[in-house]
Amino acid sequence: MIKVILEAGAKIGRKASPPETMGPVAKAKLDSLRDRGFVMFDHLVGTPEFAKIQADLKKRIEGEMKFEFPCLAQTRIDQQKHADLIERSFRVPASELERRGLTFERSDIHSYEDLLERFKPSTLKLLMPDDHDYFSLWLDPLLLSVIEGYMGFQPILREAYVRRNFPCSYKVMNHNWHRDTNHQHHLLKAFIFFNECYVDTGAHRYIAGSVDSPLFRDKVYYSDEEIETVFPNGSNDHIISEVPAGTIILEDTRGLHKAGIPQRHYRDLGFAVFVPPMLFRGGSEYFTISKSVHASLMPGQQAYIGRSNIIG
Repeated sequence: MIKVILEAGAKIGRKASPPETMGPVAKAKLDSLRDRGFVMFDHLVGTPEFAKIQADLKKRIEGEMKFEFPCLAQTRIDQQKHADLIERSFRVPASELERRGLTFERSDIHSYEDLLERFKPSTLKLLMPDDHDYFSLWLDPLLLSVIEGYMGFQPILREAYVRRNFPCSYKVMNHNWHRDTNHQHHLLKAFIFFNECYVDTGAHRYIAGSVDSPLFRDKVYYSDEEIETVFPNGSNDHIISEVPAGTIILEDTRGLHKAGIPQRHYRDLGFAVFVPPMLFRGGSEYFTISKSVHASLMPGQQAYIGRSNIIG
């Protein structure tokens, strides 16, 4: 009975009328999101508030090396020895990568430059800092109003983190075209670009209008060749996110998308995943927030944080 009620409730939302309090900018963004499955926000581009977080992020990654360990080392991948993992795009538990000697720990490195030279990671992942400025950005009020208009209710922030992606020889999971499966009916993901992004620095890609398409649903990952037979590179629905730093892209990632692989430099991208509040499910393993930082947020932002994520 509970399952029936939840499924019925889950189907309400995306076609609901926008709230009367929603402003014209938010309404236009909502219309675009409903029509294409994604929408871009540029109101933070060039602002001092965003520049402050950019500088802090650089310090946390390069100076303090506060990213998540263990990390996959591309220099330890052997094409023949690890052919099975390459075939699966390394979609295996971290423990399996460790067991096969493909990772490195904090104790293995002497500096940020040292880890780049010796291990050439494809990705470094920084979990959400317990900081007011970060949570204020991840829970930007304009973004939240569009999210609530699209879903028809107030969801929760399920995941919050930053990834730094580097040039790499082997694709790792989300480098392939795929659909997210966090929730069957309601799912939105915000991508926050912390540096200017071009095709050769790992531009994100999305197939507009693919959320409800019956195509490409029979396996986890798809190649560029498979996708481009239907949605050619350069076509109107094949969206390549070449954007300035400060851009936020909100997507229904049940649609087809993939992470671009930088050919030079690196790409810093923030991730925020929004799903319905779920019964019988605890908080997120991707972030915690102290009581003091939680109290510093606006009430509408606080409502997006699960109780189990609040500590201290």
